Amino acid sequence: MPTKLVVGVFILFSALLSARGQDLKAVSQHYKPGDTLRYRVEFEGDPRFDSVGMGFYLQGNVAPDQPGLTTYFSIGHTVKVRAGVFDVDGVISSSAANGTFEVRWVSAAVGPASKQYDANNFHITIQVDNDAKYNFPPLKSVTPQR
Repeated sequence: MPTKLVVGVFILFSALLSARGQDLKAVSQHYKPGDTLRYRVEFEGDPRFDSVGMGFYLQGNVAPDQPGLTTYFSIGHTVKVRAGVFDVDGVISSSAANGTFEVRWVSAAVGPASKQYDANNFHITIQVDNDAKYNFPPLKSVTPQR
């Protein structure tokens, strides 16, 4: 019995070592519209931001049976945790299309001024599972009236 355990651990360890160094894709967490997302955002120093937000963009196109659903949503409820650290949360919009969304920017605002930081290098993705389907009829005509 102990021999089988040692062999099992060896096989698992060997598999982990062989995977090390390979470009493994991150696993996206699954959410639905209405779910709350929560992130911690850190900046250098002690900025006096009034708000911090994040923008999520759909990778790819909206499914043909989901016309009118959006390819973008943002979250922006902000709580300062300590110097340079902010918790940001928000609800996924009911209009968010089904698919994988990635964080492309983080914004920070002080009074009327704001800055958008590029967040593509953090490679944060989530999967939004929205099973809403819509069937809009074709537009038949538009005629001016007097």
